Amino acid sequence: MNALPSLDRVLNAADDPVSAGTLCNIAADVDRRVRRTITSSSRSCDAILARANGDGAQAPSTDPFERWARLVFRRKLAFLLLPVLVTLAMLPLAGGVTERLSASGWLPAGAPSHEVERVLKQEFGRHGANHYLLFRDPTGQLHATAPEFRREVARAVAPLRADPNVAAMYTYGSTSSEALNAKLISADGSASLVVITLRVGVVAATTSFPEFHSKVHSDRLDVRVGGWPAISDAFREVTLTDLGRAELISLPLALILLLVVFGGLIAASLPLLIGILTIGATLASISLISRFMETSIFAVNIATMIGFALAVDYSLFLVARFREELRSHDVETALARSLATSGRAVLYSGLTVAIGIAGLAIFGSPAMISMGIAGLLVVALGLAYSFTALTAAIAMLGPRINAARVLPTGIGIGRRGRFWSGLASRVMAHPARFVLPVLVALILAGLPFLHYRGAAPTMDMLPADREARGVYDTVLADFPDATLSPLTVVVRPRRGAMTSAANLQDLATFSDEVARLPGVRNVETIWNYVPSGVGAYGLSGTLLLDETLRREATRFLTADAAVIEVALERSDTDPASLDLVQTLRERGYELSRGAFDVEVGGGAAVNLDLADNVVSRAPWAVLAVLIVTFLVLFAQLGSILLPLKAIVLNLLSLTASYGALVWIFQDGHLTALLGFEPLGYTVLMVPVMMFCFMFGLSMDYEVLMLSRIKEEYERHGDNTSAVTSGLQATGSVVTSAALIMFVVFAAFGTGQLLMIQALGVGLAIAVAIDATLIRAILVPAMMRLLGDRNWWAPSWARRNRRDGQERVFPVNSHPASVAATRPRSE
Repeated sequence: MNALPSLDRVLNAADDPVSAGTLCNIAADVDRRVRRTITSSSRSCDAILARANGDGAQAPSTDPFERWARLVFRRKLAFLLLPVLVTLAMLPLAGGVTERLSASGWLPAGAPSHEVERVLKQEFGRHGANHYLLFRDPTGQLHATAPEFRREVARAVAPLRADPNVAAMYTYGSTSSEALNAKLISADGSASLVVITLRVGVVAATTSFPEFHSKVHSDRLDVRVGGWPAISDAFREVTLTDLGRAELISLPLALILLLVVFGGLIAASLPLLIGILTIGATLASISLISRFMETSIFAVNIATMIGFALAVDYSLFLVARFREELRSHDVETALARSLATSGRAVLYSGLTVAIGIAGLAIFGSPAMISMGIAGLLVVALGLAYSFTALTAAIAMLGPRINAARVLPTGIGIGRRGRFWSGLASRVMAHPARFVLPVLVALILAGLPFLHYRGAAPTMDMLPADREARGVYDTVLADFPDATLSPLTVVVRPRRGAMTSAANLQDLATFSDEVARLPGVRNVETIWNYVPSGVGAYGLSGTLLLDETLRREATRFLTADAAVIEVALERSDTDPASLDLVQTLRERGYELSRGAFDVEVGGGAAVNLDLADNVVSRAPWAVLAVLIVTFLVLFAQLGSILLPLKAIVLNLLSLTASYGALVWIFQDGHLTALLGFEPLGYTVLMVPVMMFCFMFGLSMDYEVLMLSRIKEEYERHGDNTSAVTSGLQATGSVVTSAALIMFVVFAAFGTGQLLMIQALGVGLAIAVAIDATLIRAILVPAMMRLLGDRNWWAPSWARRNRRDGQERVFPVNSHPASVAATRPRSE
């Protein structure tokens, strides 16, 4: 200890400021080493005395992760079998997971178009579900208006009239309305359309659709079924097909990668088994939830995609850390240390992912809420299985976890670890040279997002070879007066009953005004079902006397309101259609000359309302996720700057992946490679879900890597060395985990549902950017530039408990300053 006063005298005698600064650093380093030696020796002496005076038993740890690990070690069989048995009991539910799922539900309650749907259901008996049957002579010999053709249509639909769900059926010639008959015949007269209105909603109609479809048959004509129930059923079929394809691709590739990581079959199989358990339990949970709330069909793909990647990653980190600790500790101690280090990081990582997913609930729609619940379930179950079944399996295997080797060595700390430490050293030697080019590249990659155009998922998201999609395309192309997705305009009179002659005349006038607006193909009202020559007074009186007309009128007219169906010239996602919705909402009262209050619903209105909902709520969702993520990272890392840096880098990574998403799917590049049909827009919810999922997933690796760097910094207080050592210890495992996650996401990118394909490809790109440019280059470069400022925190938060001692970490704000790590007495 006399060395320190001697150094103080040398420093006082130094006249050269540079030499004094150098000697200050030497003194600080000597001071740290001496005090660390004293502290370590003191702890060793305390341990020796404890063993001498006691029975040699180890004092119980206060760390909850260590205590949990030792509990699992003592009850390992129960902790292994119980989760497996629970999952096996839940599997029957998982088999029917898609039965009650919905392809709609994108709007929150209270949105204008959602209110129109409610009015149509409650006041007009419209439940939003229609079946459309398309009939055509495959030989081309029969015209759709020919008696033989019409008789065959009548014979084919006869069994459907007994269906209790059918409210009304409209075939060519079955109505006296010339306007309606014109809608039911194609422009070339080769095909006819049958419209079947239902008494049930889309979800119920989708559930019973296979039974309905089996009744539709014709020996003479080709018949195909379309409409939203058919579309939803097709979504369900494609979802299961895509799910099977993704699993067929991702499972073998993940096993190969895990074999490369660990070298042994047993260690490699553990993460895979935990992933399978997690997915099985999650699908069963989704099936159960769908019985009580509207649940999106896309929740299945998302839960599988996110859940499998996370479960495998968490298991990978825990198994890798256990193998590392097993080199120098017994099984119980190695397990305890693994959970106290990597286990703690995995839990915080899971929290950051859950925070991002929870942001979906802010958008308020049943679809987004159900996907958020599915995501939270899969994170919670992945963590639960990791801390129970996986931990118990590791405890039972012990050293045998390295058995059944199929490769000579796995990835670990060694030559591959030295590659990452070498890369970190090169980056930190010249950080500015690496930071600037990478930042420029990320910003340039994000530029295509500037012309992003979002729209809701519609019928054209289905593959073109699906029957329901074919009906949609045929009606759009060959039936100029028909539409499967009209605007529904509800008008309420300012004065008197809607069935009064004055209001009926105003309805006809207003309908003519709407028909003249740009983008309108035609309109349909109660007037389309009235014989020519009948005026407003005649219609008002006829409604009281003619039962047939009254029955026709119930879909379009009540005493309180009327419905106008507007067929659009363009698709629901076209800007012209959205402008029309806006015009009717803003100028409807004016166009009706003050006669009506006007509400607008339908496909294009849903698109507009969904865009407004996303734009208005997205900033709050982003802000909430950023704030809570910062707090969780601060709690784990004990630093102010590291969470801020992580958030900024993740936003940069997401921006670049957003640009790639628009460039590929909206602009139509790589269509031949990925096999998709470009729509000219980006599915509106994909960037939102990418943020909520990928922000947490990016933090996943950030937390795991920075937690290890923090461990190293706590050992010796040297920022540069801590970054190098931390990357050496985690670089290979983090990269392997990212590669597995990339494979899983890319496997879902091979699917046929464009929304899931875009999400899978977007997440795969984001993971690739995150694991290379962000984690390998920007993180070490930025940590080198910030130096010890990385670990700065307010004085009240600058303590971190370690091994029962309080340590205050140094913050060198000036290169010549002297800061020492001093042990505190308890």
